[in-house]
Amino acid sequence: MNRGFFVAIDGPSGIGKSTVTAALAGQLAGQGLPVLATKEPTASPLGSLTRFGTDDYQGLALACLVAADRYQHLETEIRPALASGTVVVCDRYVASSLVLQRLDGVPPKFLWALAEQADRPDLTVILTGDPIRSRERAARRGLYNRFHRGGPEAGAAEAEAYRAVAAELQAAGHAVVVHDIGTQTAEEVAAVLAASVLSRREGNWTTAPS
Repeated sequence: MNRGFFVAIDGPSGIGKSTVTAALAGQLAGQGLPVLATKEPTASPLGSLTRFGTDDYQGLALACLVAADRYQHLETEIRPALASGTVVVCDRYVASSLVLQRLDGVPPKFLWALAEQADRPDLTVILTGDPIRSRERAARRGLYNRFHRGGPEAGAAEAEAYRAVAAELQAAGHAVVVHDIGTQTAEEVAAVLAASVLSRREGNWTTAPS
């Protein structure tokens, strides 16, 4: 059996990652592929601690909690799905940690070390767009952690950090696509990404041992 395909969807708060993740998973499933849509932080007790505990945990401590949730996620959900040939679409992954924990004062070298044993996605998608609109959307959704707070300046800083991390990931050999959503709907964005996933997946399967 061929290994599955791992897609990570990252980008600033309020950019539409969750909506695009669901749309992409739906479109790939419509092509007859087995698909798992998942997210980080996870819904596990550890994930809930990192998601809702950002006022209690900061810096190195929070970065370690996020990494622990990720490795548990990999062990219990992502790796088994990939081993069964499933396409995994994950809302937030390593890129988000490299951005948010860096903005939280954690040295990049430490964050890269924390991510060293994390599975490399077959494709990392960084969504970009108007930071003001993203912040407004995040506010309407609910400011459940401190990374979603702050005005346009905070949104611009986060957007710039994602652009920098995208370049770092590419320099480290990761397959990265930076997609400016502009005025596209989630379904339109997902259609572009689905075409990329299907093309890359076919290439991976062609070269992978049976």
